[in-house]
Amino acid sequence: MNNRIIWIFVFVVIGFFLYYKDKGGLLGLGWKKTKEVILNDKAKNPYKAPEPNENVASADNSAQKKQENEHSETDDLWQKVKEKIKDGVIEKVVRRPIEGKENISDNDLPDFALPAIKNSDEIIKHKAYTLKYVEKHEQAAWVVHRLRGDYTRGIANRKGSEFIPDSQVSGKSALPSDYSRSGYDRGHLVPAGDFKCCQDLMNETFKTSNISPQIPDFNRGIWENIEERIRAFARNDDEIYVVTGPVLKDGLPTIGRYNYISVPEQFYKIALFMGNKPRAIAFLLPNEALFGKRMNSYVVSVDEVEKTTGLDFFAKLPNDIQTKLEANSSWEAWTKIQ
Repeated sequence: MNNRIIWIFVFVVIGFFLYYKDKGGLLGLGWKKTKEVILNDKAKNPYKAPEPNENVASADNSAQKKQENEHSETDDLWQKVKEKIKDGVIEKVVRRPIEGKENISDNDLPDFALPAIKNSDEIIKHKAYTLKYVEKHEQAAWVVHRLRGDYTRGIANRKGSEFIPDSQVSGKSALPSDYSRSGYDRGHLVPAGDFKCCQDLMNETFKTSNISPQIPDFNRGIWENIEERIRAFARNDDEIYVVTGPVLKDGLPTIGRYNYISVPEQFYKIALFMGNKPRAIAFLLPNEALFGKRMNSYVVSVDEVEKTTGLDFFAKLPNDIQTKLEANSSWEAWTKIQ
């Protein structure tokens, strides 16, 4: 009789454990920590796209030769850039100290960082970024900002920021309430996290001209991962230029209580480094939940983004340098150098 009671008790305890181990609470947390210690089985974050295996080394002679050729090509490109700077064809990038935050301004952006601009384009300049607003779609076609590693460090936080209309938009920008209960996130183009240095600059990224409708799992998943990786690029490279935007076209679905905001099917992000060994990298992604997808699988050439958007990026760069940078967009070229 006593043995029967003991066995019943054991089965009840086991059943209780199996039922509640994944339910959270103290039991669930304890089980999770136990698995991590015993099995080295860390839970995967469904919003975190896995990174490529960058630790696989190859002793293959052809791979080594290819790497040497890449370094040779970037050295040649940098030599061309230096010659163009010397001749005054390209604006020399002057790095300003972060002290005196009021001097951080989009007016400091060199012309070569901006896409081609038409007389009819509505160009809006803020302290931290410059954008082209498209009234028809109630959002920006592109936003450009200078990103320095220094900007990504600081105590500024989102708690001090609120989404607000952009008063500089001539036809009035979208309203924050246009996104309410739409099923879409207010997705940043210039990320708030790029300006942890300065609360006023972080606040500025919450203007609705810098916002676009994004699928929640896209915005909080792979898109956020790419933003984090771009910040890592800046911390390693000191200073880069970033162009971000939706792919806008006719016939897109819309949301909005007071304005018609187009819902893009794709987004792009391009980073340009113009220091030693100039290079560019571009991403083109569908506005979808991309669980388990690697961000490097969405790397494309700048030419491909131009073809998709109809925009002309870095139009003020000399043709030979522009052609070289825009034809090649290599994940390996960025990750190997860093």
